[in-house]
Amino acid sequence: MKRKLSIALRLVISIVLLVLLFREHNFFTEIAPRLGALLENWPWVLAGLFSAFLGLMACATRWYVILRGYAPQMPWRVLARTELIAAFFNVSSIGVIGGDAYKIMSVTRRLPGQAPQVGVSLMLDHVTGFVAVGLLFFSCFASIWPRWEALGHDARLLLTGFSGFMGFSLVGMTFSWITFKPQVLAWGRRTFPRVLGTPFFGKISHTLITVHDVILALWRRALGSIVVSVVVYGCVFFTFYCALRAVGARAPLLDVMTAMPVVDAMASLPISISGLGVRERTFEALLSSFANVPEPACVSAAFVGWLFTVFWGLIGGWMFLKGGRETKA
Repeated sequence: MKRKLSIALRLVISIVLLVLLFREHNFFTEIAPRLGALLENWPWVLAGLFSAFLGLMACATRWYVILRGYAPQMPWRVLARTELIAAFFNVSSIGVIGGDAYKIMSVTRRLPGQAPQVGVSLMLDHVTGFVAVGLLFFSCFASIWPRWEALGHDARLLLTGFSGFMGFSLVGMTFSWITFKPQVLAWGRRTFPRVLGTPFFGKISHTLITVHDVILALWRRALGSIVVSVVVYGCVFFTFYCALRAVGARAPLLDVMTAMPVVDAMASLPISISGLGVRERTFEALLSSFANVPEPACVSAAFVGWLFTVFWGLIGGWMFLKGGRETKA
């Protein structure tokens, strides 16, 4: 019941946000002409679709790099297919949880008895992606900094908040890695036996040690995964640059690359379904401030960029339905 209420609430929020956007920017006079420009700017549509596809394949490659550390028999083509189908579940469910759940179930069927390792590898996959987003954001943010005072209040607020979030998160990840070490956990149990020596904490401690051991065994591959992650998000963010050009608007590529980590983070919040409304509003606030892009064009581009990913999600859904239940490799 709670899940149904959550879905209903997010659906209502998505509809309200889109209605407000389309009332502020009249859909028929400001948005529809931008969407109609897709036919005229079809090369950018194809480029956007191709970039979104490359992003998905690079994402499969990122996980493949990590999984090969303890499952060298896992074929890349299997992960590529899994990634496409996961894109369908990401679109049809609430956020990325549906896609991650499918990934774990699909790969675990091929690696029986290794569910914890599969789960940790996917967690490490996301961590390396997060680090890559931070590298991309702070690198591209340097191009925006000289114009800081000229940016609007909303843009400065979003950039400041996201910068703080990324900084604290990276520090927190480093601290977590230190606390996962078996020596640190053992010291904690000796020093605070009444709290950390309980059976409950013992189970948590065992899980943390497992996570630490898997990460330690795969750390070299994790570094390679960060490099692949830069390609992943470079493609994902370039998809929205293509969408902007497809609706007949222009902005410097670095401005789009600076805005997209913030847009992606806001769209991933469990507020609306697939980030609808939130993505468009954030893209509008940043790009209109960064490069004076017309606000209706920003809203249209953000929506079209999402549709590029939805296209491949639908292909993944067709593959899932057509292939039925996968057999073990």
